[in-house]
Parts: sequence; C-alpha cells; structure tokens
Amino acid sequence: MKEYLICSLFWILFVVLLYYLGNAINGGKKSVAHNLITGYMVYSSLIAIAGIVMQLANVPWNLFALYVGVLWCFVLGFSLYKSKKDSISFSPVGIKEYIADNWYLYIVSIILVVILAFYYAGFWLGNHLDDGYYITKVATLPYSEIGNNINYAVGIENTGFNSYIVNTWELEASVYVKVLGVSPTLFLRLFQSAFYYFLFVNLIQTFGEILVEKGILRLKKATIQYGSTIVILLSAYYLYLSNSGMLKLRDMFHLNTGMFLGASVVKLFGVFLFANIYMEYRNKKSLFMIVLSVICVSIVLISKSAISLPVIAIVGSAVLIVWLVFDMEKKGRIIGTIYAILYILIAIVIPNHTAIEETVRGDVLNTVQSYIIVPCLIIFLCSFLLKNELIIRINVITIVSLGFMLLPEINDLFETFSVYGFVAGRAWTAIVYFLIILNTFYLIILLHKIITRENVISILFILSGIVFTVASIWGFRSYGGEILPTNPSKKADLKQCLSVMKNNIYFTPNSTINLGEELENLAEKTQEQLCVVMPKLVSVDGTLHSLAVSIRSFAPDIISASAAERFPVNNGSNLEGYKQETYDAFVANPDDEKAKLFEAEINHIGANCVVLQNSGYDEWMKDMGYCYYSSTSDNSYEIWYKEQ
Repeated sequence: MKEYLICSLFWILFVVLLYYLGNAINGGKKSVAHNLITGYMVYSSLIAIAGIVMQLANVPWNLFALYVGVLWCFVLGFSLYKSKKDSISFSPVGIKEYIADNWYLYIVSIILVVILAFYYAGFWLGNHLDDGYYITKVATLPYSEIGNNINYAVGIENTGFNSYIVNTWELEASVYVKVLGVSPTLFLRLFQSAFYYFLFVNLIQTFGEILVEKGILRLKKATIQYGSTIVILLSAYYLYLSNSGMLKLRDMFHLNTGMFLGASVVKLFGVFLFANIYMEYRNKKSLFMIVLSVICVSIVLISKSAISLPVIAIVGSAVLIVWLVFDMEKKGRIIGTIYAILYILIAIVIPNHTAIEETVRGDVLNTVQSYIIVPCLIIFLCSFLLKNELIIRINVITIVSLGFMLLPEINDLFETFSVYGFVAGRAWTAIVYFLIILNTFYLIILLHKIITRENVISILFILSGIVFTVASIWGFRSYGGEILPTNPSKKADLKQCLSVMKNNIYFTPNSTINLGEELENLAEKTQEQLCVVMPKLVSVDGTLHSLAVSIRSFAPDIISASAAERFPVNNGSNLEGYKQETYDAFVANPDDEKAKLFEAEINHIGANCVVLQNSGYDEWMKDMGYCYYSSTSDNSYEIWYKEQ
C-alpha cells in the first residue's frame, strides 16, 4: 500500500500546483475549476513544447527529467511571486462555498473511479493490446533514447519516421513513475485515470460557469455542477452501451480502462477547450489572443495524441471562421470568408479517401441509431428557439465542424489529416461526446424556463446520477463477462471482479510482475541481452491477458520477440515478419517434429530464452540446448535459458 500512498500524495500536490498556477495567471478572479483548467493547460503547454523539441533532438532522458524538476520549481516560484505581487488570495472562495458549488464533481469522480475496480478484464487485455506500446513506453523511456523510433513492446529500434515523436504525455509520465518509484500500471491505470476523470468534470464545470458569466445560464454555481451527471452514463461499460443500442461510438472502452491515454484527453477535452476559447474571447475582439489560444490548445492536444490533428483542423477552423465572420467588424468578416473559401477549395482539390469516408459513414450511421442521440438532436434543435446569440454561435461552430467532417469533397481535408479510418472515427466520437454534454446544459436551460425552482432541477439531476450509477453497475453485470465485442454477451460476477482487483493491487496480474522480475534477474545475472519467446495471450483470472506485449513494463532490459506480431518489426532483422506459429503449435501439442520446427524458428530469430506456462517440456528443451533457470514464485511460468 506504500505505492498507493505515494501516488495519492503526488496527485494531490500536482492538482494543488496546477490550481495555484491557474489562480496566479487569472489574477484570483476565476473559479477553482477554471483555475485548475488554466493551470493544466499552461503547464501542459510548457511540457509539450520542451518535450517535442527534446524528442526531436533525441536528448538523454535525464535532461528532460531535470527540465520537469526545474519547471515545478519555476511554476511554484512564479505562483508565489505573482500572488504576493498582486495580492492574490490562494482561494477565490471560502471552503464552505467551494464545497457547496463543487461537491457533486467529487461524487461523480469517485463513482467513476470505484467502478474501475470492475474492469480488470479490460486491463488484463491491455486496452485491446494498445497498452503494450503506451504503458511499456512509460516504463522503459528512462532506459532508452527518447527520440528514436523505438518499438517499445518488442524492445528494439525500428527504421523510418516515428509518428509519435510529437506525443509527450508518455515522456512526462515516465518522469513521475521513475522518480516516485511506483508501478507504471498502478500510476497510469488508477491514479492518472482518476486525475483525468476529475479534470474532465472540472472542464465541464468551467464550460457551465462561462455560460453563467455570459448570462445564458441564470443559475447558481451550485446548480451548474450537475451538468457532469451525464459523464456517469457515458463511462458505463462499453459493451452495455453498444449492445443495448444506447450509444454506439468507436473505442468507448477508453472511458472504462483507457482514461489515462492521451487519446482519451483528445476525445473528451478537445472540442470543449476550443469552445471555451471562443466563449472567453469573442467579445474581446483580440485576434492575437484567440489565435494564440487556439495554437496553445492545439500543441497540448498534439502532445497527447496524433488523433488530435483532424479535431484541430475542423474544430479550430470552425472557431476561427465563426469568430471572424460573426463577431468581428467588416475586415474580420472578409478574412473569415476568405479563410472558409480557401479551406473548402483546398479540400476539394485534395484527393478523396474513400476508405476513411466509408469508415466515418459507418460510425455515423451506428451513432444516429443510438437511443441517447435522438433526444440530444431534439434538444439541439430546440436550443435555437432560445434565440440566444452565444448559443446560436456555439451551434454554428458544431454544425460547421460536422460539415467539414461529413460533407462530400469538403471532408477530404479532414480525411487527409486523419490518415487512418480509426483516427477519423475517433474524431467523430469527440464531436458526439461534446454534443451530448452540450445538450445536457441546454436541457438545464430549458428546464429552468419550465421549472423556476433550482432545487427541483438539482434533485432531478441527482436522481439521474443515481439512476445512471445503478444502470452502469447493472449494465456491467449483464455484459461485463465478455471483453471482445465480436463474442456473445455474457454476465459478469461482480464479487469475483472485485476479488481479482483486491488480489492484484497494481492493476496488472501479479504473475506478470513476477515473471518480469525473474527475467530482469536473469538478464542481470548473465549480462546478456535476452531475446524471449513466450505466450502471446494467456488466460489469467478467467480472461485473456496480453502477456507478450505487457512484459517489458516490468522487464525493460529484454527483447519480447513474441510481441512482434502485434507490434511489427521493420528494421531488417530476423524478427521482421515473425508470427510465432511454431511455438504455439509446439506448446499446444508437443512432439519431436514440432520441436524441431520450433528450434529452427527460435534459432533463426536469435532467441535465447523461452517462457512456458506448463511443465512437461524438459526433454525437448534440453535437446534444444536450453537449461531450466527458474519458475516464478507463483509457479505460473517456467523460464528456460540458452547461453549464446
């Protein structure tokens, strides 16, 4: 439990630091939620800019770690200096007032974090194997070059351009994990996920507060916080949402087990951040400030994930066009019109990407048939009847963004920025999440026109929160026994899920940690580079676990040859194109013929270490020249080693 305490203290200090920075920048004139978001965006910008430059320059990891330490000192020093110089109070409100206006945000965050304890199957599978790259990168960056094109799951360098060179969230997290000396899976899957849940509900709160400041929501701040209720439903088990027809979006499992990922930040935060920029600066008529803000948000989003490019292209452009055309003088309208025309002309000239277009069309058709979307579209149309200028502007930004994404020919630029179909699909998901939450606030506005008593609205949303929580638990119980959408639905045993997490407190199987430690010990003892062949997928606690792509999170000095099928090698070595077919055949039904084929294969790729789940292979392994090294402490795996 020591690591739980360390991680808890770190994230509390980090949140306070971000809030203090935001409070200093905003001059003590904004809310706690607003200050937290401001501090996070400024801090993340400084991390992103330096991280991108350092990765491009391929500097040692220690230099970036030093930069992070200096940055913390600078942020603290700047906040203290600014607060003292301008006589800024640490908190713009009293504790009682803050609790009254924000208590529900903590309840929602706690609910989301507690429900994480049910999702061990998603964690064990590693977010459909994606964690083999991201978590392993966080765990191994301190031991490798930060700018090379490293295949982190396998443990070797690939050739060609590294498309992740501008993503820095893993680099940032690697510093915290290394300095704190904690398990990367615990830090990311539990604590960083909890932080992003909390940050997201505060971003929603900030959006609502701006609506109040602009006179659209004539409610107390204590009522605004209930706008985050819908997040409980959006974060329900993804197979429950999709199989029940409630909501069908791409990669909804990210809100269950991948909230810590940079892609989740882009999908949930991206559109809101651009919308907040527009609402904040539309009346200030400062082209410099709005362009600078768009650039800063874009840098932060790019540093989280490359899937941000299509979101930036369509939403950032929509914000600039609407602001110039509707909120500026004649000169601004001309510039905005020219920008829109140029955007459309470039999009028309660029070749169409049929496969991406079809992917998005399929995602859109799935989504519009969802039960949640129908009332959202009705509310969205009704919002025009409010005849509020800002609401209409926000709606126009949304419609223009959708037009850039969906209209034939015009969407070619969006498709070009997407590169892949799944990236375009995730951009559509980002728009839909924003639309759902936006219409939650519109619903509050419409309800307030019918029900003037705010306490009634509050009670309605609190009851909705209870219903959503019960529905989430029931939905997981009904659908949580299966992790793959292609398989039939199956019920989950809630007690068994909680028991598994209780016995594997680092949010990964203990057996994998034990195996990683044994392999590290062997690598240290032999002073050789271990090239390890092991099962790609194993059954642990009644579900699939992505062992081969996860092992380097706990054994950074080895090469996991078995991960090459999921994360292909392209460096011209013998691992290129490795599929591990003979290993699978040998361990499934061993005989002399299969053993010879297996031996030829592992000799070809230069493997000097083999991990087996069961005993009974001794004779064949010895004939291949391998010696038994050890079994893991829980007897889950045997390790065989051959001296080179």
